[in-house]
Amino acid sequence: MLIIRLNTSELQASNFPEIMYPLLFTSCLLLLPLLLIFFRFPTGLSRRRRRRSYKLPPGPKPLPIVGNLLNLSRLPHISLLHLSKQYGPLMYLKLGQIPTIIASSKETAFEILKTQDLIFCTRPETIVFSKFSYGGLDMAFSPFNDHWKQLRKFFIADVFNPRKIQSFRRIREEEVGILMNTITRISSSRKLINFTDMALCLFNNIIYREVFGKRLSADGECGASPHHDMIMMAVSFMGGFTVSDFFPSFWWADFLTGSRMKLQRCFRMMDELYEKEIEERWVSIERLGRSPPQDILDVLLLCLVQKNPLLGFLLSRNEVKALLLDMFFGGTVTTALTTVWGMTELMRNKEAMKKAQDEVRQVVGNKGKVEEDDLKQLHYLKMVIKETLRLHPAAPLLGARECMKDTKINGYDIPAKTRVMVNISCMSRDPELWPDDAEIFKPERFENSSVDYKGNHIEFIPFGSGRRICPGFALGLAGVEIGLANVLYRFDWTLPEGMEGKDIDMREHFGIGVTKKTPLMLMANPVKFEGRI
Repeated sequence: MLIIRLNTSELQASNFPEIMYPLLFTSCLLLLPLLLIFFRFPTGLSRRRRRRSYKLPPGPKPLPIVGNLLNLSRLPHISLLHLSKQYGPLMYLKLGQIPTIIASSKETAFEILKTQDLIFCTRPETIVFSKFSYGGLDMAFSPFNDHWKQLRKFFIADVFNPRKIQSFRRIREEEVGILMNTITRISSSRKLINFTDMALCLFNNIIYREVFGKRLSADGECGASPHHDMIMMAVSFMGGFTVSDFFPSFWWADFLTGSRMKLQRCFRMMDELYEKEIEERWVSIERLGRSPPQDILDVLLLCLVQKNPLLGFLLSRNEVKALLLDMFFGGTVTTALTTVWGMTELMRNKEAMKKAQDEVRQVVGNKGKVEEDDLKQLHYLKMVIKETLRLHPAAPLLGARECMKDTKINGYDIPAKTRVMVNISCMSRDPELWPDDAEIFKPERFENSSVDYKGNHIEFIPFGSGRRICPGFALGLAGVEIGLANVLYRFDWTLPEGMEGKDIDMREHFGIGVTKKTPLMLMANPVKFEGRI
């Protein structure tokens, strides 16, 4: 189901200008009279805001109708970084009809994510995320309320706890072994390895086994899924935009453009797949009896019939499906992105590659594979992953938040219902926070450093911070570490003939995560260990 190929042609729909400009201009041209009426007679909220004088943060002057949408490029986090240099670390933009503030410094981010986290910890409602979360029943996209708090408490205790993560060790090691065998077979014919596809295949199989207890690919293979097209459509929606995201008053424009119909069709296919997996598991339970939970689906289905004390209520079927969506999209795309960007940076930095390979081969010796017990000794590899997360966070714009009541930041008024974005790419590349060549890949900067990614050091928060920090980052990183360690241990890697590290295309593509715009293509040369290859 979840073999996702994030190449530029397939994710064209998630590119910001390509999806927004035609929709906006088409809607405006067709519905100009209604637009004029709207701005002549503003909504009650707009009238209330005009009656009250707010001291808003600085920002570029918005255009009529579209606001500041045209100030954003194909890479919104880069556009906002440049704007922050002109308007400061706290900016106000009007994205269509949506008032938005952008935090671009450690201090302003700390104020939002820590000091006033309780005011800024809810999510805005958008059409796509509301649909795929079954009306806000998941953890990632649902608003802040008692239901969300209970779900999060339950997931941290029963799904993302260290014991459960360790219980999936065999799955990670087996899937990595299959990936190594697949790469070995391809390399024997001297063909290029599409490392991007390989990474996605690895994590799709890992997460599917952790959730459903079975693989996606054929036995012994790391290959494509029959559900590829459906998942690609879902990825495009999750990483894209609709007219109503920025113009709620014109929600009907989504029907005119056809996006609402496509969204409904994609959601229905995903829902049917979830239903199929759930029904198969119920049949198995009825035939064999209920055993102690083995995978994540077992844990969730148990909560359908037995009240978990941490939840305090029975889960509904839709809640189970919404939580499955969080697991898939949170546990596959982001982990694959980190692995691909890490390998890309190592291929561009020969010295770092040599250090990482020398370390893993010295620690593991001639065993033929890296096991999870070896990882605690791979200190340089852990620094490589940290540096990758610093330069290439999967979500450089943390998931959008919404202000729940009027407040102030840095002396500026932030009205209730204002959308809030934290641009962590500004902080992770700030030379004042990272004085040793902030733009350069240098894992050694983390040597003897206490800075980590657990949300306490605001200059380095690839998984967020505060109440909305990603609760499953430890599960994802466990796969990244074992996967990257074995890739470096088992193979010597080279670029296609005639290419050097400086020739690698480092352009980004903005969608559900910031992917590498072109796949990473490499040659793999197996290394022999005591007669094993």
